[in-house]
Amino acid sequence: MNKKKTNKIYLIICGIAFVVMIGVLMSEGIENILSALAQLNPAFLLLAVGCMVVYWFGESIGLHLAAKSLDDKVTFSTTLLVTMIGQYFNCITPFASGGQPMQAYTYVKRGLTLSSALTALLSRFIVYQFTLTLYSVVFLIFKLPMFTEGDLKPLTFLVIAGFIVNTFVIILLFMLAFFRTATTKLAHGVIILLGKLHILKQPDDTREYLDKELSQYYENFMFIKSRPVMVLKMFLATVVQLLVYFSITYVIYIGFGMRETDFFTIIACQAFVLMISGFVPLPGAMGAAEGSYAAFFKPIFGDYYTGVSTFIWRFLTFYLPILIGIIINLRMAKSGVDLDNAEEDLKSE
Repeated sequence: MNKKKTNKIYLIICGIAFVVMIGVLMSEGIENILSALAQLNPAFLLLAVGCMVVYWFGESIGLHLAAKSLDDKVTFSTTLLVTMIGQYFNCITPFASGGQPMQAYTYVKRGLTLSSALTALLSRFIVYQFTLTLYSVVFLIFKLPMFTEGDLKPLTFLVIAGFIVNTFVIILLFMLAFFRTATTKLAHGVIILLGKLHILKQPDDTREYLDKELSQYYENFMFIKSRPVMVLKMFLATVVQLLVYFSITYVIYIGFGMRETDFFTIIACQAFVLMISGFVPLPGAMGAAEGSYAAFFKPIFGDYYTGVSTFIWRFLTFYLPILIGIIINLRMAKSGVDLDNAEEDLKSE
């Protein structure tokens, strides 16, 4: 199945998930929903939308710092376009795995070399993962003990599992950078073992491909290591970006006129939802994201507002980027740029 058909299937799945979410919301009764929405201050709804816009700009700033240091001709508008394309394809693919190839392809179409595009994107990924892991550590230390009892206790295991996955990723990234030889030997050993077990059909080709990728990664990490000021700026931009993202639910919360729960508790809950969602192998972690959000925030919003707040949050953070991405994708297709075939075109670069 080609990439274009696969992406269409993912979009259909996202559409079905949206209909299901509407159905679950409607089960609470239209009158109750309309009554709850009437309590929401429109100014705070606009502020929540503004938070998403700031989040996208924060992502763009972090990525643009790396791209600009590689090619000073790249414009911020190009990076903003690349960011929104990444948001779209990350939303519709499992493990948010579809964004980077499309982003690299768009950068190449806008004049960057493929190596520069990949270096900028990898630099951004490393800084983002590192910052997210630091946030996770803080929230786990100060707020997780609050949720180890009662109905939320089972979710704490999922939060910890998500944290372990994120931490493993950042540890692996640093191992590849600082222990290149040992990591390469370990990877070769795994490939040989999988070959002997007949799990891997072409171990030699896999090892050759792996060596090429590890070499490229090491060169990219050396680029990051040689630019500490750039990395610090990217880190600070990411700190603000994630804080604004975590704050969206708090904005919705106070938009309903509630003040009982403090800001730090709400953004911690939002971070825990992100940790749980991160290792669910479905586009946008469908089901897990909504379910964990409703579970964590039901004690905060109460039965009356939980369904509506879940819908608003999910629409802003998941379905809105998809809608914007569809528009961008269609416009680019009209101009002759087919993002669905980006990976095939990149292989020919």
